[in-house]
Amino acid sequence: MATGQIVIAAVGKLRHREWRSMQNDYLKRLRRYTGINLVEVKDSVGKGFPDQVAMTREGEQLLQATSDVQRRVLLTPNGQEMSSEAFAEFIQKQIETFGRIGFLVGGPLGFSEEVIFGADTALALSQLTFPHELARIILLEQLYRAFTILRGESYHK
Repeated sequence: MATGQIVIAAVGKLRHREWRSMQNDYLKRLRRYTGINLVEVKDSVGKGFPDQVAMTREGEQLLQATSDVQRRVLLTPNGQEMSSEAFAEFIQKQIETFGRIGFLVGGPLGFSEEVIFGADTALALSQLTFPHELARIILLEQLYRAFTILRGESYHK
């Protein structure tokens, strides 16, 4: 199984200590399976910019943070949903085909059109709505789950 490289570009920093702890734990676990890099871009909401300008500024940073990946995956409620097993297969295929893949996690306003058009595929974590910080934790957990599924390890059972 190819290990590949994964870049997660996310808007803003995690505000809650517990979420940062969970994020760090999953990043540590994932490093046993793949190269992973988390890039936090500056949140522009509440900085005096109109919403569209804030989304554009965040989008530029997300695209820059993933400029060296071969495949960008947008996390959006409008994306394709899949089971954990299907997600594991998706990850494996993306790594085998592209090597270096990037996941884009937007902020509270979502994504600018430039980011949406700059993505190669779109995935939904669920039809439910999550705060963007929690979506990042869920993505990390699902990535870890995917690698344990691919390795036949017992975490996912």
